[in-house]
Amino acid sequence: MSKTILLAVGSFRKQSFNKSLANYIAETLEKEGVTAKFLNYRNLPILEQDTEYPTPQEVIDIRNEVRNADGLWIVTPEYNGSYPALLKNLLDWLSRPEKQFDFETPTVINGLATTASSAAGSTKAKFVLENVHTLLKYIRTNVMTGNGVGIQMSQETWQTGELKLTEEQKEQINEQVLQFIKFINKK
Repeated sequence: MSKTILLAVGSFRKQSFNKSLANYIAETLEKEGVTAKFLNYRNLPILEQDTEYPTPQEVIDIRNEVRNADGLWIVTPEYNGSYPALLKNLLDWLSRPEKQFDFETPTVINGLATTASSAAGSTKAKFVLENVHTLLKYIRTNVMTGNGVGIQMSQETWQTGELKLTEEQKEQINEQVLQFIKFINKK
């Protein structure tokens, strides 16, 4: 039976570098026999107690997608050393109880296999990957060992607006794909 991995991209920009990276990851997963799906969470409302219950339909739909997945792969830009607010909002919704005041039942993301990647500048996404790793552990996901793979974008990428991975970067992502598949198969 094929495994399904959801990809949550932290940028909705039309020509997002991280969406390009996620496309490469998805293609590589598919070549390995894993179903890759993009999680569309653009229309999630901002999480606040006034809007949490009754649960908005957009949230119910996202939770159901996550519930049926074998893993979640975060692919995010680095914003001021951290992750974008929209990505944080998604993870906040996933980490909340589905029924009001039910803190006993595990959340939909509890125990889910997770990993992360990022295309960024000279930091090679070091800070965002550390922050994502910390957050994923805090909300009780089953985080794959290591902080993930950070790709340093070339000067050409910034000038052309097109992400072109080097062979070395492709090898790093390919290895992360294989490791994540092994990780989710251990469950």
